Amino acid sequence: MSFATRPDWRSPLPIAQRIAYAAYDQPGRFLLPPQALAAGRVEGGSPLRLDIVQQNRPDQAGGGTLARYSILSLAFAADFGLDAARQAAFELGQRVQLAPLPVEGGWLRLNAVQALDLPPALEELLPLDAASLSALNLAVRLDSAATDLFVAALQRGLLAVGASAWLRVRGVAERVPLSLTFDPAALLAAVRGLSGGADEIDAALLRQRLTDAPQLLGLGLPERSGDIPASVLADAVLDRIAARLAAPKPSPADAAPGVRLVFDPAAMAPGRVQWNLADALLAPRLLILEADPLGPLRTLPAGELHDKVVRRFDARALASGWRSLSVRANLPERRIGVMTSQVDIQVPARPPARMTTLKASASLAASDKPVALELRLSPSEPLAYQWQTSAVVLSDGRAETLKGPLRSGEREHLLVGPDDFGLRLLPVEAEPAFLQQADIEVECFGTRKGKPWSARGPLDAARPALTFAVPFDVDDAQIRAVARARDGGAQRSMPPQPADGLRLDAFSFDGSGSRELALQCEFDDDARQCAIEIAPEDGIDDPLRRKRLSFTRARPRQDWGWLALSPFRGGYRWRWNAQAPWSPVLQPDAPLRLRSSEAAPAATTG
Repeated sequence: MSFATRPDWRSPLPIAQRIAYAAYDQPGRFLLPPQALAAGRVEGGSPLRLDIVQQNRPDQAGGGTLARYSILSLAFAADFGLDAARQAAFELGQRVQLAPLPVEGGWLRLNAVQALDLPPALEELLPLDAASLSALNLAVRLDSAATDLFVAALQRGLLAVGASAWLRVRGVAERVPLSLTFDPAALLAAVRGLSGGADEIDAALLRQRLTDAPQLLGLGLPERSGDIPASVLADAVLDRIAARLAAPKPSPADAAPGVRLVFDPAAMAPGRVQWNLADALLAPRLLILEADPLGPLRTLPAGELHDKVVRRFDARALASGWRSLSVRANLPERRIGVMTSQVDIQVPARPPARMTTLKASASLAASDKPVALELRLSPSEPLAYQWQTSAVVLSDGRAETLKGPLRSGEREHLLVGPDDFGLRLLPVEAEPAFLQQADIEVECFGTRKGKPWSARGPLDAARPALTFAVPFDVDDAQIRAVARARDGGAQRSMPPQPADGLRLDAFSFDGSGSRELALQCEFDDDARQCAIEIAPEDGIDDPLRRKRLSFTRARPRQDWGWLALSPFRGGYRWRWNAQAPWSPVLQPDAPLRLRSSEAAPAATTG
């Protein structure tokens, strides 16, 4: 299995006050975690949405009730702060390529829920589902009473609402040249002793115990482990615990934001287990961030906020025994390679009350509106069903149906995400600012059933994202891209990368990033000193990006570096002094040769 697109937890790089991680087996490339979650950019809509559905449901007595429920949705966009981090890395002399660290989902906890009289259901830990590399969504079903509470809160205003988020990421575990042998049951007993009998423990507490006294956890370590820093060894063991024995989860609401490890007793039977701590494996970690669920909505008056957020739907009236199942797709809009997709629902027969199996289907269009499926059950029957996705893809010019895994459900709200399909959905996004400069052609390619396989699609200002639908049997899948300047048509390429979620910007393509130039001044007259002003080609109007360089007879050589912010504007310009004209744009592939005799009078001293 290739880990090439994953962060390497053993290789952190401080950048200003942040930490990036080396991309495994990709020298010079580092992945930067998001620094915050902001209210998502929703085309033509609101990052906060309350869809209220009401439906008339007759009862057996001949009367009826008006059933109401709602789907509360929040959209978030990860803020990676790449521009500031790149500039900081350049100023620190760190010549690295920075890219976003992929996020796989996580959890959100709203604050001020009780103070604002929000529904109690919103005090719970709410799941965040990744829709693309930088977009995460949340959907919660509220009953009628909770819906009324939330509408009332909207009418009063929600300015005080904030949130904490725990984002799940996976990287290559810390590694040390040791083997560890232990009894999983003894480790579980030690964890229960530390946590008062619970099968979960604060991750920071467990790491501290691994650092200070790992022998108290029943972990047998060889004597030569003393050559390895205790904190590094603790991280290597903790990563493997999180990957094999326990799931990282957010801390409880009554504790400071942190991470807990929830152990699986079924995986910790008595016996002897040996781990090679030098092996590479994927280990999950949680990032704790502040999240803003409202964003631009904070500036709206309460009345306008209600009108912007609330949508109402009337569902068809149901007879006794009918149940309504709302289906919502958390899927990217442009799915390259998928002709159609749907979810199929099946409710097994329950003799003698209901002798037949019920079936229903919903098309999974790229829409944020819930779809209601109506199921006629026996009047006292609980809702329990099986569901499965299917996608029609093109293969060798023919339509082929790929089914996802069969799943079970019993909730009245079904959220269908990328992991529910029988293929990989690989999001590719482009930075909107870069799409003002260039259009991008992206291709995903590999081999399927012994034949070349590929899919391609464009990215431009109107379409800044797409998702490749890649069957699981495609081998050696990679992604490459070509950017074409909107002004002049110049092209820049991105070398093929292992197929995974990808965010493209100016620094993804050849020609941008850190550049170096060697300069030399030949003193061919009686001048003792010579000076020039130099700047990136797009930085001559920015005093912070211009630099004055001086040459003397004792020091006739200088080196200058700059950060090319665009692959189409990676050159430089220079001039003798502030009154002299700037040179034409020059490329840094050859050293700059100067002669003191050619300098303007103000640029030399005799």
